[in-house]
Amino acid sequence: MCGTCGIFCGMQAALCERPYEKREPCVALFSKDTATHLAPAVGDTICVYPPWFCMLVQDVYGVFSEVELQYVSSEVELKHRMEQLEGKVCVLQGLKVIQRLTRERCTKLFSLIDSLWPPLIPLRVHGEQSCHQTDRVPSPSFCYRLAGQQGAVLPQHVSPLYRPPVVLTLQEVLQNEPTSGWCSFKAVVVYKREQSVGEDLLLFVTDSSLQSTGSTSRTLPVYVSTSCLLQTCIREAITSPHLRPTLVFRDAVMENGRLFCWEQSVIQLESEQSFFLPQPVLLDQLSSESAACSLCTLTGVVIDVDEESAFSWPACSRCGSDCLEAIQTKQEAFLCATCGAVDTPTTKMQLEVFISCPLLNHCTVKVKLQQKSIMSLLNSTGCAEKYEVENVLGKEVGPLRAFIHVISKRTTLWMSLDEIIL
Repeated sequence: MCGTCGIFCGMQAALCERPYEKREPCVALFSKDTATHLAPAVGDTICVYPPWFCMLVQDVYGVFSEVELQYVSSEVELKHRMEQLEGKVCVLQGLKVIQRLTRERCTKLFSLIDSLWPPLIPLRVHGEQSCHQTDRVPSPSFCYRLAGQQGAVLPQHVSPLYRPPVVLTLQEVLQNEPTSGWCSFKAVVVYKREQSVGEDLLLFVTDSSLQSTGSTSRTLPVYVSTSCLLQTCIREAITSPHLRPTLVFRDAVMENGRLFCWEQSVIQLESEQSFFLPQPVLLDQLSSESAACSLCTLTGVVIDVDEESAFSWPACSRCGSDCLEAIQTKQEAFLCATCGAVDTPTTKMQLEVFISCPLLNHCTVKVKLQQKSIMSLLNSTGCAEKYEVENVLGKEVGPLRAFIHVISKRTTLWMSLDEIIL
């Protein structure tokens, strides 16, 4: 969150709090052009990406270090540097030790280090000619954080210590959950769940192994932490309503059937579609075993309507915006402030219904319907402009695709779902 601090030397300084990180406030400096473009005001949330990238390195003595290389000017340069340095023996020069890291302070980093232990070759010992067998040496209890300029790391040849990522199918991730929890996989993003600012990005992914016959789960949730760097091309791909990008997730973590991407994880965009998925994408059938924060499909009969949450409003017939202004000279005509169209608006509705599902006995299922399903339901009653509760009762809806929002098992099974569009 930003608050203005002042302008000096042609730059604007903003005093920023980091509400989702327990750190001291910092001062962000914006160039004149950037400040003009952003026009930051008090209370604005601004995402600032660091101009460096971080590497995990290991020497022949088994010591790990986290190296921060500064002044990476663009995402293209970042990708080039990653390809240039990954897996190579490098000469490090002119680096500064800025911190000594321990397991107690950096549990996720050391969890990743443990997944790389023991090394592939015997380790050297200071002052000795012989090498120790790696299976007799415990995993390190500390490592160093180093920092330097781009020229501080000079790549040479491929290192015998390098472990290239083993890319698994999602079915293999589920069946062979690694003891360390760390895994790499390739998957298609089929749905992105909008979260509040500062919360993890929630992606639902699948691949051909989950879409095949006999799979126990059709999709898996991936929680992408705010500390995980997402390049602009990835953000654009996952937010586009017309794309289903294929992403490579490296060093994700599997915990209790859920996948997490932290700051140690790397997410890359696959340029070519490598999966042939059924159309439409298959989802799990809603059942009493379904979990919250998962996707499902369901069919049922309307047994009640939540009238307290039902309402309607006018919307632009062209772009769907509800930012309309009445035109005094034209009766029933409105100006859309979003697209500038002058037209008679359509009516949008919010409707939440209670559904009886054949496979769920003694269970309350509440679904917030999308506009298309609402209109289909009202059309089945012979009245598309309004509804009477008695007219929609007993009508069948579905198959619907839904996100399971809440599950409660206090007295009887109760589920709250949001219908989604894939």
